[in-house]
Amino acid sequence: MFTDGWGDETLIDRLQVTEAPPPESITIDWRESPRRDGIVVRDGAFVSPAEHLPEWSRVARVRLVAPVAPNGRLVVLMAAWNDHDWDTRSGLADRLAAGGVTSVMLENPYFGHRRPVEGRAIGSVADFAVMGHATVHEGRALVAHFADTHQVGVAGYSMGGNMAAFVGALSDRPVAIAPLAASHSPAPVWLDGIARVVIDWEALGGTEREARLRATMARVSVLAIPPPPHTAAAVIVGSRRDGYIPASAVEALHAHWPGSELRWLRGGHATMIWYRKDALADAIVAAFDRTFGPVM
Repeated sequence: MFTDGWGDETLIDRLQVTEAPPPESITIDWRESPRRDGIVVRDGAFVSPAEHLPEWSRVARVRLVAPVAPNGRLVVLMAAWNDHDWDTRSGLADRLAAGGVTSVMLENPYFGHRRPVEGRAIGSVADFAVMGHATVHEGRALVAHFADTHQVGVAGYSMGGNMAAFVGALSDRPVAIAPLAASHSPAPVWLDGIARVVIDWEALGGTEREARLRATMARVSVLAIPPPPHTAAAVIVGSRRDGYIPASAVEALHAHWPGSELRWLRGGHATMIWYRKDALADAIVAAFDRTFGPVM
């Protein structure tokens, strides 16, 4: 990680996601897909409203998974790190569809079809900043796009949960939020969890640069966003045995959103998403119920 060092340092300072203008409108070009086992699947694409993305990552792809008889709820499922396809989230989307909830999965900038043909997409700290900034912009645009026709929520696992927390906290209208195995900021994940071992410290100038990287990442935190009223209805999920997401980072998000519900699950970072999808889907539904009331 960060084998290209810091990159364009002016972008690192400029691309903060703790303040944001109203989300821009988007037009999604949908492609019809056949139904499968009572579920409607449609793929779509739109031009990202975010700045600074390279040309090869400008077009955002989405996949919609909907029940034949939807209940009016739609959740934007944000992607985890290394989600290069829909497989990991499809299990959640199918479970939600069984309960009447529609899911829209976003393919993050720099991942999947939005990667360069050659080389690493995220080589520098600046690349990481551009990716996170653009992902939040696209998530907010999707929430706004569907909010007039659905009860809308946003959720995600790991990095996807962190992005969901940003998207939800920056919304000016009620949105159900379910950060799953998520930190309030990338700083605890990359510097306090086991992920720190993959950082190329030499490319950043040596391990003595840790304080600078920590300060840079810590500025990008949901804790810097004054919580709007609907964050009190959020359902947060964590595991005390998660080697990637420190429990203290989960607890900090919960404390910042007074009234939110915190659920602890057994398992590690990988085993939760592999084996606890029912519990994760239940948390998303609970966030809708707490935000909008039960489905009548």
